[in-house]
Amino acid sequence: ISSPAGPGANAPGLIHGADGSVWLSWLEPKGTDVTALRAAKFDAAAGQWSPVREIAAGRDWFVNWADTPMLAVQPGGRLNAVWFVSNSSAAGNHGDHAHHGAGYQAWFSQSDDDGVSWSEPARLTTESDNVEFVSLQPLAGGDLLTVWLDGRAKHTDAAAMRLYGRILDGEGPDQLIDDSVCDCCPTTLTAFPDGSALVAYRARREGEVRDIYTARFREGRWENPRLLNNDDWRIHGCPVNGPRLDSVGGTVAAAWFTAADDEPRVLASLSPDAGARFILPQRVDLGNPFGRVDTVLLRDGSRLVIWIEAGGGQEAGIYLRRISPADEIGPPVLLAATSQARASGFPRLALVKDYDATPAQLLLAYTEDREPSAVHTRLLTLPTLSALAGRKPCLPCDEDDANAVRGYAMKGVVSQVQPGRELIWVQLEEIPGVMRATTLACRAEPALFEQLTPGQPVLGRIEKRGRDWWLFNVKLLGAPTP
Repeated sequence: ISSPAGPGANAPGLIHGADGSVWLSWLEPKGTDVTALRAAKFDAAAGQWSPVREIAAGRDWFVNWADTPMLAVQPGGRLNAVWFVSNSSAAGNHGDHAHHGAGYQAWFSQSDDDGVSWSEPARLTTESDNVEFVSLQPLAGGDLLTVWLDGRAKHTDAAAMRLYGRILDGEGPDQLIDDSVCDCCPTTLTAFPDGSALVAYRARREGEVRDIYTARFREGRWENPRLLNNDDWRIHGCPVNGPRLDSVGGTVAAAWFTAADDEPRVLASLSPDAGARFILPQRVDLGNPFGRVDTVLLRDGSRLVIWIEAGGGQEAGIYLRRISPADEIGPPVLLAATSQARASGFPRLALVKDYDATPAQLLLAYTEDREPSAVHTRLLTLPTLSALAGRKPCLPCDEDDANAVRGYAMKGVVSQVQPGRELIWVQLEEIPGVMRATTLACRAEPALFEQLTPGQPVLGRIEKRGRDWWLFNVKLLGAPTP
């Protein structure tokens, strides 16, 4: 797809917003020694990008191939943008908020009119002068969660970067998540329907072990960090290779790079319970990966992973693999040729639409390392569900398959059936990341009222449609209990 970014563009960011929109952001030269942060919205119906919106511009910005600006869309449609300004001259660009010391600071701005106008820039946090590798994540309740690598401890005897977080525009101090993390690996966030969220990052532990950790944000507080997988990668320096997360309901997909035991590889794993545990990771690379991963989780449980392969026995470039709901790894697909140079940056992947009667589609954004650099965008269309299932083309079958994985899987016991009120009450077991164990009033198709009686154990799916929960795809588990 023709990219909206001009000559010299770099640092693409690609997000699927809480409102279903897809936005591309990037940095671009603007005149002499000025850098601009710009964005465009994808029009899926037309298959093209909207007119370009300029978010902000400045002369003293910190422009880096790895630490790139961030964009997020809150459920109400508010756009949020973050970029970086060098500490040495930030005051000259943003008024009287002078700060000193090495490193750089994150600034943010917001738009309530689809990116046409933006608020006066403000510091992401006023508690630290060294803020790097920011992630933004809208929460189900409407707030915007942000995490970052923080160098405030480097002004004391401590040597390690730390991981902090806060609710943007929220009250209260910054919250410490981890007091020893890798200095320059990007962070990643994903959110769950119950209002909680999960961060993944590269920690720094004794003996210079730099493996991937996660931490859950729940009810306004961060839980203790957990090791995602014991790679035991010992490296004296930062690999500049962070993890990526995506989630559907309480299911989480994770992808990351490691070179433990001097064997570079790209790994992918899945958590069925909002990050409480991850399954044994699978290797998806071709033998000579450079990392720089991204991942997308689809509603049917299949995962897509992209990474940069450095060549060797394969053509160098950005590759994609699909992992099926049964954890079967599909063949590698070369999406675009690229180099392993730093200027190639991090490719990004975002969902445009999930499967329904038609195939799922995604957008890819990446930087071409040339003079001047260029940001490219490509629309990826997956095979039909019939093709993936190995059957002849069948549109009704594809629609049925897509509907079968809508909403959230549940297990419970029917407590009341009230045909007059068109409600079925179900005592649900906990659905991790979605809701705690509770009794839920659900609407359903008329036939289900005749099928269910109090005390009946069931499996099924629930889905929020407007203001009501609906119960469907129900299977009976034995006879009703008294």
